[in-house]
Amino acid sequence: MRRRWKTAILLVGLIGVLVSACAQEAVDETTSPTGTLSPHPTDTASPSPTEITRPTPSLTPTPTMTPVYYEVQLGDDMYSIGYLFGVSPQAIMTANPSVDPRAMSVGTSLLIPITPTPAPTATATSETDPTATQTPSGTPDPTDLGEPDCYSDSLGGLWCFILVDSAKTGALENVSAIITLSAGDQTREEIATMPLNLLPEGESLPLIAYFQSPVLDDFTASAKIDFFLPVMADDSRYLEAEITDEDVRFNNSTLAATVSGVIHLPIDSPDAAYVWISAAAFDSAGRIVAVRRWDSAASLPAGSDQSFELTLYSLGGAIDRVDLVVEARAVDEQVEDED
Repeated sequence: MRRRWKTAILLVGLIGVLVSACAQEAVDETTSPTGTLSPHPTDTASPSPTEITRPTPSLTPTPTMTPVYYEVQLGDDMYSIGYLFGVSPQAIMTANPSVDPRAMSVGTSLLIPITPTPAPTATATSETDPTATQTPSGTPDPTDLGEPDCYSDSLGGLWCFILVDSAKTGALENVSAIITLSAGDQTREEIATMPLNLLPEGESLPLIAYFQSPVLDDFTASAKIDFFLPVMADDSRYLEAEITDEDVRFNNSTLAATVSGVIHLPIDSPDAAYVWISAAAFDSAGRIVAVRRWDSAASLPAGSDQSFELTLYSLGGAIDRVDLVVEARAVDEQVEDED
């Protein structure tokens, strides 16, 4: 009898270990971050949550005098990580020569080559203290956000837009906000990101978030700034491209607008590695009803022009006006030299 009792205890212990291992595996699977929103809807179709992914960071980066590291998440690639931190994918690959960008595993630690600048309160991983929290000050905080403009889609999800203005802050990079839906004691949150890396001084850009179905009933929406980086006055990464010959054509119902024009890069400018255009459509009450981003198919040499055309489709009422903001990023000379 004593031997049988010991055997039963041993079997119970083994079952407990197996159940624990299975439970841990299930938690690992369900908590792996997956994307639901792109930092930018593309110019090929109306925003669609089935086409769009967004990187999910494990930390809020802040440039510091010590190295900044990022832990690769499920679904990350060099492009999405570069967009998150406002640096080129080539710069990240140069800073991490031992990492194969085509075979990065979840948990890989990447050194992020960020130029140290003052920034608002944020958390970064430091080489000397991985748990250190940096709290710089002295930079205006663009926290004056209104109520988000939100629209249901045919899949039962919800698009939300919130406008950020840099009139009082100067140029900013990688601005994001948290949009919260509240209904009674229930809440849902999503990160809203810009369609561009740069919010130029004196301009405004929409932040975009998508809530997958099912959405809370009778919700109220609110937004607060989550993260941003100030841009130094002598920063030479972004170029002074301009839009000329702008033309906006509405369809009969004014629920769609086609925008075209020409991007000009001055002759005394460096070549542009890429050119992006953010287009935001507003109704007569000033609510954002559509956001699109146009991407250049190739680099743009100094002194040259590039034609563009895109169509916006309203998620709300009739389109009253369309605002355009252009971003041109200088070719990375260091990467060119290495090539």
